[in-house]
Amino acid sequence: MASSVAFGGSTLSQLSQKSIDGAGRNIMRTADGGLVSTYSVGTGSRLDLVFSASLDNGDSWNETVVKGVDGKARQAAIDSNFQGSYIAFTEERDGDTVGRIAFASAPLADKPQIVVSEAVTPAGVEATDTFIQASRKGWGALADENRETVVYGWQDKQSKSLYVGVSMDGRTFPMARKVIEDIYATSGPAVAIRGNYVIATYQTTNPAFAPSDVAQETISQRSYPAWIESMDGGESWSQPKPLFGFKAADYPVVKVESQPGQYDNLRLAGGTSQPNSPILNWGGIGDRIGGGGGSRDSGTTDVGAEDKSAAAADVSQMEGAAAALNPDDGITFVQTSMMGIDGAGRKGEVSIVSFRQIKPDAPWTHVIANNKLSANSRDAETSKTDAATSHFQYSALIDTPVRATTYKETSNGDARLVVAVSTDTGKVFNRHVSFTRDALSDLGLQGFDDKAIFAASQCLFEDRNGDVFVDLLVSQGDNTRYARLPIGVNAAQLRAAAKPSGP
Repeated sequence: MASSVAFGGSTLSQLSQKSIDGAGRNIMRTADGGLVSTYSVGTGSRLDLVFSASLDNGDSWNETVVKGVDGKARQAAIDSNFQGSYIAFTEERDGDTVGRIAFASAPLADKPQIVVSEAVTPAGVEATDTFIQASRKGWGALADENRETVVYGWQDKQSKSLYVGVSMDGRTFPMARKVIEDIYATSGPAVAIRGNYVIATYQTTNPAFAPSDVAQETISQRSYPAWIESMDGGESWSQPKPLFGFKAADYPVVKVESQPGQYDNLRLAGGTSQPNSPILNWGGIGDRIGGGGGSRDSGTTDVGAEDKSAAAADVSQMEGAAAALNPDDGITFVQTSMMGIDGAGRKGEVSIVSFRQIKPDAPWTHVIANNKLSANSRDAETSKTDAATSHFQYSALIDTPVRATTYKETSNGDARLVVAVSTDTGKVFNRHVSFTRDALSDLGLQGFDDKAIFAASQCLFEDRNGDVFVDLLVSQGDNTRYARLPIGVNAAQLRAAAKPSGP
């Protein structure tokens, strides 16, 4: 059964939605299965930073107001590793907005001790768009060097420059340094780390990162994702590159039913109107995350010979790279969304999961993770092409092939949550679980509408029976709740099916 419970303590009626309405993760599973979350709440003229933890799968929450935050906590993001939980947040004080880090070494204690750093953004930087990830390289090998590195990042609201900091010990937090100077940047850096490997993505309207063969008036004011990486813990960085490519043909395509029985291919090169999406560095090749598979179009559309040839080349290249991959290497995932360029009046964005091996010059593979699109109908299995979609968030269940993308879809004032599910490590998302307003009400989330916002844990949850759920923090008006939604997959059955038969 899914569950929905009142979240945190009595202060949640004063929760600041701005503290969770962004791409930085606000709820996460810890390494030992607990739940941690962060947000800010209003108390008079203050905005306090709050840390919440649960040891009973969200049935109850231990809420702690973080001491040492004297100004207004505006944005917050959280992650955990074997050392504890980390919160990156922005604090407005004395007319300035700075980025800081809070660290709890025992996040699931009754009264967790939380240490707060001084400002880790340089003087004069007006910090916004908060991101953090803690490395879990130590999965199964706790002695691994640099297993618990931490990366955090913000954007300067005035100059649009991007700042990233790296903690090599997970205990001390150096000043974030400028890594990108781009006056066209429309988001902060979504950051991820694994050992010494660091990657950051961001959105930009810079024409250099838009497909050069698409008319500028078609994509005016829309952003495109770019990325940079560091192999030495953030000491040096690569030059920015577009996530997809320089031509429209480099972008995925999705099948659209324009009328019953008639299908068109929609090229997803129209940019995005969404804020930046989360990014994730994940374990070793033993987890087989996307290794050696996938195609540009997920196998869901009929494309031309040139596109098929390019897709086949991508698969071949990925298979070759996977065969040579060091077992200590991992996979980077990026969740984005793109609009089509050949659909008049279409505003819906389509979810795309991109992944690549943590290896120099490794290629990206792009997979559609979205409901089927239709211009004529909308039901539990179908999305309309003019529906507004948002809050795209990626999750995975470690040591299994289960992946999920959760997003909100709104059409004619009617809102629902959709979970696109993959059971083959993200090569194809061919299962979709739709939670309409009525279905969410049955699960305890009453009144879900187009104003509701949510944050999803990037670690999926498996119960004792093997059923898999996505953990959500859902806020609408003065009502904030924790929800655990079933995604219709049983990990125990998948493991049993994967075991070789015979003696």
